[in-house]
Amino acid sequence: MASNISNSVLNWYVDAEDMLQDVLRYVPYCLEHKRVWSPKLVTILHEVCSQLDSLWFYEAKKSRFVKEEKLNIRNYFEYYGEYVAPKWVVFWGQEPERIQPFKSWDNPPATSYKKEQWKKVFTPKWWEAYQNVKHNRLANENMATLECTVYAVAGLFLAIIRSEDCRDGIAQLGWLSCNGTTNGNPQAWLSEDSPATKRKAIAVESRLFGYAVGWSKETIKRKSIWTGCASHRFQQWFNQYESAGEDERT
Repeated sequence: MASNISNSVLNWYVDAEDMLQDVLRYVPYCLEHKRVWSPKLVTILHEVCSQLDSLWFYEAKKSRFVKEEKLNIRNYFEYYGEYVAPKWVVFWGQEPERIQPFKSWDNPPATSYKKEQWKKVFTPKWWEAYQNVKHNRLANENMATLECTVYAVAGLFLAIIRSEDCRDGIAQLGWLSCNGTTNGNPQAWLSEDSPATKRKAIAVESRLFGYAVGWSKETIKRKSIWTGCASHRFQQWFNQYESAGEDERT
Protein backbone atom coordinates (compact mmCIF):
# COMPACT_ATOMS: atom_id res chain seq x y z
CA MET A 1 0.00 0.00 0.00
CA ALA A 2 2.73 2.46 0.99
CA SER A 3 4.61 1.80 -2.24
CA ASN A 4 1.49 2.57 -4.28
CA ILE A 5 0.88 5.75 -2.31
CA SER A 6 4.49 6.83 -2.77
CA ASN A 7 4.44 6.16 -6.50
CA SER A 8 1.15 7.99 -6.96
CA VAL A 9 2.20 11.07 -4.98
CA LEU A 10 5.67 11.33 -6.46
CA ASN A 11 4.59 10.69 -10.05
CA TRP A 12 1.95 13.37 -9.81
CA TYR A 13 4.35 15.78 -8.14
CA VAL A 14 6.88 15.37 -10.95
CA ASP A 15 4.11 16.00 -13.49
CA ALA A 16 3.02 19.12 -11.58
CA GLU A 17 6.57 20.47 -11.54
CA ASP A 18 6.83 19.84 -15.27
CA MET A 19 3.62 21.79 -15.87
CA LEU A 20 4.78 24.64 -13.68
CA GLN A 21 8.14 24.71 -15.41
CA ASP A 22 6.35 24.98 -18.76
CA VAL A 23 4.54 28.07 -17.46
CA LEU A 24 7.80 29.55 -16.17
CA ARG A 25 9.36 29.31 -19.63
CA TYR A 26 6.91 31.95 -20.82
CA VAL A 27 6.15 33.78 -17.57
CA PRO A 28 9.31 34.09 -15.49
CA TYR A 29 8.79 34.23 -11.74
CA CYS A 30 9.55 37.80 -10.76
CA LEU A 31 7.81 40.58 -8.85
CA GLU A 32 5.95 41.84 -11.91
CA HIS A 33 4.50 38.41 -12.71
CA LYS A 34 3.54 37.02 -9.32
CA ARG A 35 -0.11 38.10 -9.70
CA VAL A 36 -0.43 36.64 -13.18
CA TRP A 37 -2.99 33.85 -13.48
CA SER A 38 -3.98 31.41 -16.21
CA PRO A 39 -6.24 28.36 -16.72
CA LYS A 40 -3.14 26.15 -16.58
CA LEU A 41 -2.23 27.57 -13.18
CA VAL A 42 -5.79 26.83 -12.03
CA THR A 43 -5.24 23.18 -12.95
CA ILE A 44 -1.85 22.97 -11.24
CA LEU A 45 -3.06 24.72 -8.06
CA HIS A 46 -6.18 22.56 -7.79
CA GLU A 47 -4.44 19.25 -8.39
CA VAL A 48 -1.43 19.98 -6.17
CA CYS A 49 -3.57 21.00 -3.19
CA SER A 50 -5.86 18.04 -3.76
CA GLN A 51 -2.83 15.75 -3.70
CA LEU A 52 -1.58 17.40 -0.50
CA ASP A 53 -5.01 16.91 1.07
CA SER A 54 -5.01 13.25 0.03
CA LEU A 55 -1.50 12.60 1.33
CA TRP A 56 -2.16 14.17 4.72
CA PHE A 57 -5.55 12.45 4.98
CA TYR A 58 -3.92 9.09 4.24
CA GLU A 59 -1.21 9.65 6.82
CA ALA A 60 -3.61 10.92 9.48
CA LYS A 61 -5.98 8.00 9.07
CA LYS A 62 -3.16 5.55 9.76
CA SER A 63 -3.25 6.73 13.36
CA ARG A 64 -5.69 4.98 15.67
CA PHE A 65 -6.20 8.30 17.47
CA VAL A 66 -7.80 9.96 14.45
CA LYS A 67 -11.50 9.17 14.59
CA GLU A 68 -12.97 11.83 12.30
CA GLU A 69 -14.34 10.62 8.98
CA LYS A 70 -13.66 13.96 7.31
CA LEU A 71 -10.54 16.04 7.82
CA ASN A 72 -9.82 19.62 6.83
CA ILE A 73 -7.08 22.23 7.04
CA ARG A 74 -7.76 22.75 10.76
CA ASN A 75 -6.97 19.09 11.41
CA TYR A 76 -3.81 19.33 9.35
CA PHE A 77 -2.76 22.42 11.28
CA GLU A 78 -3.01 20.36 14.47
CA TYR A 79 -1.34 17.23 13.10
CA TYR A 80 1.39 18.72 10.92
CA GLY A 81 1.60 22.43 11.71
CA GLU A 82 4.47 22.26 14.17
CA TYR A 83 6.59 20.42 11.62
CA VAL A 84 5.82 22.33 8.42
CA ALA A 85 5.35 25.88 9.76
CA PRO A 86 9.05 26.82 10.02
CA LYS A 87 10.14 24.96 6.89
CA TRP A 88 11.47 26.90 3.94
CA VAL A 89 12.72 25.97 0.50
CA VAL A 90 14.75 27.64 -2.19
CA PHE A 91 12.70 28.16 -5.33
CA TRP A 92 14.66 28.39 -8.56
CA GLY A 93 12.64 31.07 -10.32
CA GLN A 94 14.18 33.78 -12.41
CA GLU A 95 16.36 34.37 -9.35
CA PRO A 96 16.70 31.98 -6.37
CA GLU A 97 14.13 32.85 -3.72
CA ARG A 98 13.67 31.52 -0.21
CA ILE A 99 9.98 30.83 0.41
CA GLN A 100 8.08 29.49 3.42
CA PRO A 101 4.72 28.01 2.31
CA PHE A 102 3.27 27.64 5.82
CA LYS A 103 4.68 30.84 7.28
CA SER A 104 1.22 31.97 8.42
CA TRP A 105 1.27 29.01 10.86
CA ASP A 106 4.70 29.82 12.24
CA ASN A 107 4.96 30.84 15.90
CA PRO A 108 1.24 30.91 16.73
CA PRO A 109 0.29 32.86 19.88
CA ALA A 110 -0.05 29.63 21.84
CA THR A 111 2.28 26.96 23.11
CA SER A 112 0.79 24.16 21.05
CA TYR A 113 -0.66 23.46 17.64
CA LYS A 114 -4.27 22.63 18.47
CA LYS A 115 -7.45 23.18 16.51
CA GLU A 116 -8.57 25.52 19.27
CA GLN A 117 -5.77 27.89 18.26
CA TRP A 118 -6.91 28.02 14.64
CA LYS A 119 -8.61 31.41 14.98
CA LYS A 120 -5.31 32.92 16.08
CA VAL A 121 -3.44 32.03 12.89
CA PHE A 122 -4.06 32.55 9.19
CA THR A 123 -4.83 30.06 6.47
CA PRO A 124 -2.08 30.14 3.83
CA LYS A 125 -3.20 32.36 0.97
CA TRP A 126 -2.55 29.64 -1.56
CA TRP A 127 -4.84 27.23 0.32
CA GLU A 128 -7.58 29.87 0.39
CA ALA A 129 -7.13 30.28 -3.36
CA TYR A 130 -7.46 26.52 -3.80
CA GLN A 131 -10.67 26.39 -1.76
CA ASN A 132 -12.18 29.19 -3.81
CA VAL A 133 -11.18 27.59 -7.09
CA LYS A 134 -12.46 24.20 -5.94
CA HIS A 135 -15.90 25.52 -5.02
CA ASN A 136 -16.35 27.91 -7.95
CA ARG A 137 -13.67 27.55 -10.57
CA LEU A 138 -15.16 29.92 -13.13
CA ALA A 139 -15.78 32.76 -10.70
CA ASN A 140 -12.45 32.45 -8.88
CA GLU A 141 -9.97 31.33 -11.53
CA ASN A 142 -8.06 34.61 -11.24
CA MET A 143 -7.06 33.61 -7.70
CA ALA A 144 -4.80 30.93 -9.16
CA THR A 145 -1.86 33.29 -9.44
CA LEU A 146 1.68 32.28 -10.26
CA GLU A 147 2.74 33.11 -6.70
CA CYS A 148 -0.02 31.01 -5.09
CA THR A 149 0.75 28.10 -7.38
CA VAL A 150 4.48 28.18 -6.64
CA TYR A 151 3.78 28.23 -2.90
CA ALA A 152 1.30 25.35 -3.24
CA VAL A 153 3.78 23.17 -5.10
CA ALA A 154 6.39 24.02 -2.46
CA GLY A 155 3.92 23.00 0.25
CA LEU A 156 3.40 19.60 -1.36
CA PHE A 157 7.18 19.25 -1.76
CA LEU A 158 7.62 19.72 2.01
CA ALA A 159 4.80 17.28 2.79
CA ILE A 160 6.47 14.67 0.58
CA ILE A 161 9.81 15.15 2.33
CA ARG A 162 8.08 14.62 5.67
CA SER A 163 6.27 11.45 4.56
CA GLU A 164 7.94 8.20 5.63
CA ASP A 165 6.13 6.39 2.82
CA CYS A 166 7.77 8.64 0.23
CA ARG A 167 11.38 8.44 1.41
CA ASP A 168 12.52 5.51 -0.69
CA GLY A 169 10.87 7.13 -3.70
CA ILE A 170 12.65 10.41 -2.97
CA ALA A 171 15.97 8.57 -3.00
CA GLN A 172 15.08 6.75 -6.23
CA LEU A 173 14.26 10.04 -7.93
CA GLY A 174 17.78 11.26 -7.16
CA TRP A 175 16.59 14.15 -5.00
CA LEU A 176 19.00 13.40 -2.15
CA SER A 177 22.61 14.42 -1.69
CA CYS A 178 24.88 13.67 1.24
CA ASN A 179 28.56 13.92 2.15
CA GLY A 180 29.13 10.26 2.87
CA THR A 181 28.47 10.51 6.60
CA THR A 182 25.00 8.94 6.63
CA ASN A 183 26.06 5.31 6.23
CA GLY A 184 24.57 5.07 2.76
CA ASN A 185 21.06 5.81 4.01
CA PRO A 186 20.51 9.58 3.75
CA GLN A 187 16.72 9.16 3.63
CA ALA A 188 16.87 8.03 7.27
CA TRP A 189 17.82 11.61 8.19
CA LEU A 190 14.71 13.14 6.65
CA SER A 191 12.84 12.72 9.94
CA GLU A 192 15.00 15.59 11.24
CA ASP A 193 14.68 14.26 14.78
CA SER A 194 18.21 15.14 15.84
CA PRO A 195 20.02 18.48 16.24
CA ALA A 196 22.92 16.81 14.42
CA THR A 197 20.89 16.56 11.22
CA LYS A 198 22.06 19.88 9.81
CA ARG A 199 25.69 18.89 10.30
CA LYS A 200 25.18 16.05 7.84
CA ALA A 201 24.65 18.64 5.10
CA ILE A 202 21.93 16.78 3.21
CA ALA A 203 20.09 18.63 0.48
CA VAL A 204 16.82 17.52 -1.10
CA GLU A 205 16.54 18.92 -4.61
CA SER A 206 13.87 18.58 -7.24
CA ARG A 207 13.90 20.45 -10.52
CA LEU A 208 12.37 23.59 -9.02
CA PHE A 209 13.08 23.43 -5.29
CA GLY A 210 15.94 22.86 -2.87
CA TYR A 211 15.66 22.01 0.81
CA ALA A 212 18.45 22.04 3.40
CA VAL A 213 17.64 19.25 5.86
CA GLY A 214 17.75 20.43 9.46
CA TRP A 215 18.15 24.14 8.71
CA SER A 216 14.57 25.39 9.14
CA LYS A 217 15.29 27.04 12.50
CA GLU A 218 18.95 27.80 11.92
CA THR A 219 20.55 31.07 10.92
CA ILE A 220 22.56 31.05 7.74
CA LYS A 221 25.42 33.46 8.37
CA ARG A 222 27.21 35.41 5.70
CA LYS A 223 30.25 33.16 5.97
CA SER A 224 28.32 29.88 6.20
CA ILE A 225 29.62 27.23 3.80
CA TRP A 226 27.63 24.24 2.58
CA THR A 227 29.92 21.29 3.40
CA GLY A 228 27.95 18.47 1.79
CA CYS A 229 27.01 17.40 -1.70
CA ALA A 230 24.48 19.46 -3.61
CA SER A 231 24.00 21.02 -7.01
CA HIS A 232 26.23 23.94 -7.90
CA ARG A 233 23.29 26.33 -7.81
CA PHE A 234 22.33 25.20 -4.29
CA GLN A 235 25.87 25.51 -2.95
CA GLN A 236 26.27 28.92 -4.53
CA TRP A 237 22.97 30.18 -3.09
CA PHE A 238 23.69 28.85 0.41
CA ASN A 239 27.22 30.24 0.52
CA GLN A 240 26.02 33.71 -0.50
CA TYR A 241 22.80 33.86 1.51
CA GLU A 242 22.41 35.53 4.88
CA SER A 243 19.34 35.14 7.12
CA ALA A 244 18.30 38.77 7.39
CA GLY A 245 15.24 40.70 6.29
CA GLU A 246 13.29 37.51 5.65
CA ASP A 247 10.39 37.43 3.24
CA GLU A 248 7.18 38.06 5.22
CA ARG A 249 4.74 36.80 2.63
CA THR A 250 2.47 33.87 3.34
